[in-house]
Amino acid sequence: MAQPVVSERVLACRSDARSLWNVLTDTDRTNRAIGLARLDLAPITSSSAARYLVSTDLGGFHVEYEERPFEWVYLKHFKILRRMRSGLLAWMEMAFELDETKRGTRVTMRLAVAPRIALISPLLRIRSAQTLTRMEREITAVDAALARGERAPSIRRGHTHGEALTRALRALESTISPTIARRLADHVRDADDADASRIRPYELADAWDLPRRDVLAACLAAVPAGMLELRWEVVCPSCRTAADALPSLSQLGEHASCQLCDIEIDIDLDQAVEATFAPSRAVREIDAGPYCIGGPARTPHVVAQAILPARGRATLLAPVEEGPYRLFVRGGAHARIDVREGASPRVEIAAASLDGGTLIDPLTIAPSGALAITSTSPDETHVKLERSTWARKAATAREVTAMPGFRRQFSSDTLRPGMALKVSRVGLFFSDLTGSTALYSEAGDAAAFKLVQDHFEVLIAILEKSGGTLVKTIGDAVMAAFLDDLDALTASLEILRAFEAFRAHGELHGRTHIKLGVFAGPCYVITANGVLDYFGQTANIAARLQGEARSGELIVDASLADHAIETGVLDPTLIRERYAASLKGLDHPLEVARISLFRSS
Repeated sequence: MAQPVVSERVLACRSDARSLWNVLTDTDRTNRAIGLARLDLAPITSSSAARYLVSTDLGGFHVEYEERPFEWVYLKHFKILRRMRSGLLAWMEMAFELDETKRGTRVTMRLAVAPRIALISPLLRIRSAQTLTRMEREITAVDAALARGERAPSIRRGHTHGEALTRALRALESTISPTIARRLADHVRDADDADASRIRPYELADAWDLPRRDVLAACLAAVPAGMLELRWEVVCPSCRTAADALPSLSQLGEHASCQLCDIEIDIDLDQAVEATFAPSRAVREIDAGPYCIGGPARTPHVVAQAILPARGRATLLAPVEEGPYRLFVRGGAHARIDVREGASPRVEIAAASLDGGTLIDPLTIAPSGALAITSTSPDETHVKLERSTWARKAATAREVTAMPGFRRQFSSDTLRPGMALKVSRVGLFFSDLTGSTALYSEAGDAAAFKLVQDHFEVLIAILEKSGGTLVKTIGDAVMAAFLDDLDALTASLEILRAFEAFRAHGELHGRTHIKLGVFAGPCYVITANGVLDYFGQTANIAARLQGEARSGELIVDASLADHAIETGVLDPTLIRERYAASLKGLDHPLEVARISLFRSS
């Protein structure tokens, strides 16, 4: 094999390393910018570190190579080695180093290409120089934009159909805030293809400084308006990238797998399933790529990653920031890492000691310390150091399915029959209209039915305004779900107040009253009678607390009442009684609070 052709460029940038890192490590964007070709991917199931087989055109050559995980240390360097399966090249490596200076950051680019025959080395030198020139031009443009306080230049190839976008905007403006509708339409029209192809509502909300639920509601409303399409991504708990993307909840299974991390994913609606959006194809054509699948920007919570050689050693550099981290070895072995001042500057650990899970006690290491991992395995793999805490940007299925707009606009998007997926916590509200049964015989079916429907309108309006969503009506009873049980208590108090006005509407109304129960905890989500429903002990307790209530009362568990008092939501004088309720299905009594607006209740 001929000697590698090595080319290098050094750039003096004005921007700080952190700003440059965030853009340069978005390798999908960079590869689009310098004109590289799209990738065709196939999974690799062998025991090598490579996880995908890539086919593409590179510098005038068609190549097929093994895509290995990138290696990097946050804010310092990153590189990728690609081994060719066929063609005139044996391997290539691209590396970047960032060194902060008094005037900014020095960026060193190094491209090494190994030909299979020496004859093509002169051509490779030319192609390498051209690649680095395009890269230099892009980094210079990025640096100039950042120095001006602007975003990196947009990379956009898809075509927008202006008339279709205008029609969708008009439809959307009739249902939501026109300001948010216009901002969303502008994003659909102007965003990079890569950004537009995966719209995350909470990211937009944070960038626009708007309430997250408002932007999520806008994205949901944009689907029937014809502007966006909704999809559900199954998210790996380690790399936090999409292991799969599905158009409907009905296509979810109980388990999935991540090709990159080589782990099985237990599907729940709390963390494992995220709602994302993309422009409707009638509105904008998107070049979704991919152009790269492994840059550090794809996994911003990973502060260091390295290839762990067969029967070898890899060293990860701990970050400067103190805090909790996690060491992860492909396949699922992991350990807690605590970075703190005063700890050892070097820690050694055998990868085999992590098999089957995590060490009981966290390993401690000093900031910028060296974490050395040794392997006795005959196979190479990769290891990474991840932040245990991060800014949560995902609109999870738990949150989305509890949105009133989702229930109205996507009522047919349900789990497949027999599927039950867990949510770690949901606040459930139950109501019962007392005195309504007698009205059917005393006032007639039509009058009684209208009264029941009128009371539904009062309840549902308050529930949705308070962040809840109607799950179902059961006769004259209501079941609703809340992400926060404190919101459920707030809504319940408002319902008790509103119901006094409702009862004053006439004689029939005055013969009725309302009783309520709220309880929060883990639940399972299922499809029942064609809608998403909740079942389990939490639902049972919430219904039985409502059964404990008398007319005009709300029953909640004592801990929720105490929390509501601490936060100023509940006036403690409204608690008429605290007692231990013996509820069917519970081994021990539950401490509850009986709440009423009026002492006469």
